[in-house]
Amino acid sequence: MKLKINTILLFTLLGCKLMAQNADLQNFIDLGIQLYDKGDYTGAIEEYKKALKIDQKSAMAHYEIASTYVALKDYKLAIEHCEAVIAANDKYIDHAYMVKGTALDMMGKSTEAIQTYERALEDFPNNHLIQYNLAVTAYNINDFAKAERALQQALKIKPSHASSHLLLGYILSDQGFRVKSLLALYNFLLLEPEGNRAKDAFNLLETELKQGVNKLDEQVTTITVDEEKSEDEFYSAELMLSLLEASKNLEDNKKKPQSVLFFETTRSFFTVLGEIKKENKGFWWDYYVDFFYNLTKEQHVEAFSYYISLSKEDDAIYNWLNDHKVQMEALSVWYSSYVRNY
Repeated sequence: MKLKINTILLFTLLGCKLMAQNADLQNFIDLGIQLYDKGDYTGAIEEYKKALKIDQKSAMAHYEIASTYVALKDYKLAIEHCEAVIAANDKYIDHAYMVKGTALDMMGKSTEAIQTYERALEDFPNNHLIQYNLAVTAYNINDFAKAERALQQALKIKPSHASSHLLLGYILSDQGFRVKSLLALYNFLLLEPEGNRAKDAFNLLETELKQGVNKLDEQVTTITVDEEKSEDEFYSAELMLSLLEASKNLEDNKKKPQSVLFFETTRSFFTVLGEIKKENKGFWWDYYVDFFYNLTKEQHVEAFSYYISLSKEDDAIYNWLNDHKVQMEALSVWYSSYVRNY
């Protein structure tokens, strides 16, 4: 009986010691994170190393130290600690893959970075951030096709990932795909209507809407059409956009505020896209066009147009939003319940 009691006491003591060690380890990591957030990367690494002395295989400590080495631009050491996380085959593996890919990319090893992300996707196919990071690297080496595919997958996984919509908008704009770029930018602005990124995105959106239209004087406006795009599935919508922009020079439209013209153009754009969809299938039609056409049919475009224009910091836009809170709430309810088909 005495032996049994001593055995229980031994296990109790061991358990308490283990709990204390775990608490110390977590405290060192927490302190390291606090120092990292303050920009003290060297101090953060010192704390993470203390954690590793307690548990040399701590996946969390290795991951945090890898991220910190990236901030210090010591990419080789960052990769070493990422490998330790991956080898442990426990937690933070997906995060380690992303940090490793980032480190490789920063070292100029873009192909290896992409291979790292693709390897990660074999184990984590539903991680939208891995897809996004892959897209960023592919975009930076002008592999637009790979970047677009990755972003489409990221958005299928998480439609609310604003950065994926934004990058997709830029990628399609760089390639001259005006309508596709607009669709992605419109969606980004719905998710992130304010801030520097929103300002840049809205400026690009306005530029895309005005593309191909040149006002020579008060009486003459010219429209330039790219005949090489005549076989493009969105050609008719692109032509319609140019006609809408040109129509702003009509006497009746000259009297309208820019916010009203923007709303009317947006509504017409979404309506025409929905009407020409017919048998067209694919990501752009099923993911974006259906979404915006339904937005139009439910009469939420006006609220949508004013909301995504917040980055213009225009008093007229703020006043409209304050005066139409019921419409804004209706838009919010509709968006929250909408399920994309793709």
